[in-house]
Amino acid sequence: MSLDLARVRIVLCDAAEPANIGAAARALRTMGLSDLRLVRPRAFPHASASRLAANAIEVLDSARVASRLEVAVAGCAAVFGVSARERRVPLRRLWPREAAQELLAVAGEVALVFGGEDAGLANADLDLCSVRVEIPSDPDCRSLNLAAAVQLLCWELRLAALDAARPPPRPLASPAQAEALLAALDAALDAAGWYANKNRALALEKLRRLLQRARPERGELQMLHGILARLGRDSGQPER
Repeated sequence: MSLDLARVRIVLCDAAEPANIGAAARALRTMGLSDLRLVRPRAFPHASASRLAANAIEVLDSARVASRLEVAVAGCAAVFGVSARERRVPLRRLWPREAAQELLAVAGEVALVFGGEDAGLANADLDLCSVRVEIPSDPDCRSLNLAAAVQLLCWELRLAALDAARPPPRPLASPAQAEALLAALDAALDAAGWYANKNRALALEKLRRLLQRARPERGELQMLHGILARLGRDSGQPER
């Protein structure tokens, strides 16, 4: 399945620990993303980053480094910043799931920006973002490891992409249509003498539950109606 994730940039600003850069690259790779941008990393390339990247070395090797966030997000139609810090003039705030869905609904390149381990996303960088994404962590322990935050948001992006790629819902039969089939089946079973030694009401309830679990489509119910009608004709029973 091809997911719409190649146009998403994950941008790390002021990453202090090379290991977190490597772990973030691995987070991207495991969720199907590949575009990693680094703004002012303290140390990169670095052996620790390569070691933590594991099977995502290609994401790490292709990461682009910039001295300013403006360069890293150039050409993006939407830029969302991940930050727990409220602004004096508040940005619109979204939870991760809402942010992922909204980002993927934007046409063109988009960026999700993270701040460094020391102080999070700087105000000057947050000024370039149109939305503040807040991870609803416990108020008594707001700090989240950078790579863990990247993994969480990449997971939500993948879920949103999977939802968007899901086929349209099946045209399920309505409860009234299911009851009509059940009535036709009841009549056919009665005419065939199937209820002779059975509790009719209990049997019908079990058949109703079976139909509810199966969640048949309208066309499937029409097919079953046709089968019952044909069986009734072949047995000489009057059609109902």
